[in-house]
Amino acid sequence: MNRIPLIAALILCLGLSFFGVSTQAAETKMDPVAKENCIKACNECLRACRECLMHGGCPACDKTCLTCIETCRACVAMMEYDSPLAKEMCKVCEEACKQCAAECNKCADMPHAKRCAEACKKCEDACKALAK
Repeated sequence: MNRIPLIAALILCLGLSFFGVSTQAAETKMDPVAKENCIKACNECLRACRECLMHGGCPACDKTCLTCIETCRACVAMMEYDSPLAKEMCKVCEEACKQCAAECNKCADMPHAKRCAEACKKCEDACKALAK
């Protein structure tokens, strides 16, 4: 018997309950303009974080950039197919972007880190506006 799907489902349910989300969440309508702005900001953040990773040099930045990339990617996907959990994912993305911007601001003397921090801040703001 393969227990991995069962364990994965359990982890997902526990994680959703941690954020106060019902696993049977009702579909929530998002403002189409805010949604489009958020998708655009997430995609710009993805590009900036990838560029920051390519230049490397800071293990703390690398970790937050990787987290930010994966969170933005999931956030965009959930918004594109109108997931009932998209707003909750935007809250997670907002936090990931906030942490990444703070970390990359510490290396703002490097142009790629500065661009990354700026893109993360814009994404954080867009996610915050949509997650309301």
